[in-house]
Formats: sequence, C-alpha cells, structure tokens
Amino acid sequence: MVKAFSYGTGSTEVARVLQFHGADYLAVAIADEGVALRREGIELPIVVMNPEEHSFDAMIENRLEPNIYRLELLKNFETALHRNAMRNFPVHVKLDTGMKRLGFESEEHLEELVAFVQERDTIYIRSIFSHLAVSDEPVEDSFTEKQFERFDALSRIVTDGFDYKILKHILNSAGIERFSGRQYDMVRLGIGLYGVSSFVQNELQNVATLRTTISQIRTVQAGETIAMAEKELPKKTCILLFCPLVMLTVLTGC
Repeated sequence: MVKAFSYGTGSTEVARVLQFHGADYLAVAIADEGVALRREGIELPIVVMNPEEHSFDAMIENRLEPNIYRLELLKNFETALHRNAMRNFPVHVKLDTGMKRLGFESEEHLEELVAFVQERDTIYIRSIFSHLAVSDEPVEDSFTEKQFERFDALSRIVTDGFDYKILKHILNSAGIERFSGRQYDMVRLGIGLYGVSSFVQNELQNVATLRTTISQIRTVQAGETIAMAEKELPKKTCILLFCPLVMLTVLTGC
C-alpha cells in the first residue's frame, strides 16, 4: 500500500523500492496518486481503492485498475472502457464482510455483477477482496473468523462464474501477522510495511525518521499572548521551541 504519500514517507521512493524487489501490486487511494507514479516510471500494476468517475479516462490511459464496490460504479466504468475502445481491462471487486464500508454485501448484487461481466468483453475480474475490521484485536477473533467465512461464501459466487483464475485477498498488516492460514493468493501490507505493528513492534525496524532543528527558544510569562491571533494565554511560565518544520511551535511546561 503506497496510498497517502506512502504514509508520509514518499510514494515514488517507496514504489521504486517495491518494484525493484519484485512486488506484484501497488495500491493507491485515488487515481491522481497512481498517475503520479506512472509519470515517475513505475510499471507495476496499480489498484485505485477509491476510483472517482471523473478520473476514469485518466485511469484507463495510465492502466490503473479500479476497486469496484457497487454495480453502478462498474457500469459507469464499463461505459468509459467502451468509449476508449478497451477490451479485457482488469478490475478488482470488493466485498463487505462486516466492516460496513465499501463493498458488495449481498448474494443478489454479486450475481448481478457476475452476469454483467459475463456478457461483456471489456472487463475481466482480476481479484476479489475484503478488509478485516478488527484483526489487531484478539478479543474480537470470533468476529474476524465470521468475516473469513463470509468472504469464502461471497467470493465463491464470483469465482464459480468464470473459467479463469481470480485472485483472492483479505489480510491487512495485522491479519498477516496473526492469520497466516488465510493468506489466499495475496496479502495487502499497509502500515506494517513502514515498521508499525501492534504485536511485534520490537522486532520491526523503523523505515524512516523525521528530524528537524530548533530555530529559537523563548520563555513566555503567564498571561502573555502566544500565536498570531493572541488567543492563547498561558496560566504559568512556558518555554517555547520554534521549529522550521511547517512553522511548528512546541510548548513545554505550560
């Protein structure tokens, strides 16, 4: 996952490292992030997790693969594919197995999706996936197991409708650590890629460190104003540290 500027560490830089080491897929939040990676020479397949209809043409031009989470979105994307004379464009189908965010959650809607794709040569389903809600909370493992069961049942509706391989994936960073038996065909390493873990933090290495310098240290007495709007009045003497990083002001002792 290299969305949101790779969690602040630099999308292009991280994507280049992952491409060098043979990652199979990248994922971004919106199309603009994927377009930027293409401009920097990233050739790996890229999934757009939140495709916006106004960006469909740019996604097609840059070979960015949409996350399809409702039938109307699929139909509109197929219209864009037809307009651009495209065939066999990969899409990824998201299932809602309990998180109550984006995704298909009923058998009926999935059957409609399967029928729609079967009748057209513009689209093929590259993967089907879902997202775990509480994989980092052992006390909620019974809920997570229900998500796995629901994922198996719903994904079967899709995979049984086609004679080609459709990849399956559901594990996020915490799921990768805790549910190794549910890796299916792929896993989605997100915050864990950057050295963050709820379980083995002492076994991971930091991948980046943010440092700055102190420009000035000032002492402010009780009742003196702080900040441009003169709205902050400390109740006791404070020490202010001024940092050049986004004009950061750090108060100590207040």
